[in-house]
Amino acid sequence: MRTYEALFICRPELGDEDIQTVVNKTETLIKDNGGTIVRSEVWGKRRLAYEVKKLTEGIYVLVRFEADPSFVEKLENYFRLEDNVIRYLVVHFDEKTLRLEAEQLRRKEADIKSSALRRESDDDDDDDDDDAPRRRRPRRVVNDDDDDDDDEDE
Repeated sequence: MRTYEALFICRPELGDEDIQTVVNKTETLIKDNGGTIVRSEVWGKRRLAYEVKKLTEGIYVLVRFEADPSFVEKLENYFRLEDNVIRYLVVHFDEKTLRLEAEQLRRKEADIKSSALRRESDDDDDDDDDDAPRRRRPRRVVNDDDDDDDDEDE
């Protein structure tokens, strides 16, 4: 089993129910062929980078799944035949990419925890800061003379 991501773009005039129908068909196809869904997201309507089938907008859908390599051809064939899908891309994730992604997720969670702890400690210290005088930056002196003195000398 390998990890894949399928990003496909549906026609912009589709309603929410129609989009969910396409997503459910895709997920069912993956599950029926021995795959598992890792994540499924509907990103919503976005502007296309270039015109596709005379359309300038589309509804983006991302599905991450695990499946056998032989299944990808069936999925791409389904996307080709589905009238509501105007563009698609299926990408394989290698182990190195998955490890990097997991590491980034751990770092992000650690950053969130540390920033939450800093906010808590900053809230505790705010009472002491009110008593300290504030320092002001020195003002810059701007000379607005138009150098009229130079003209008078000539």
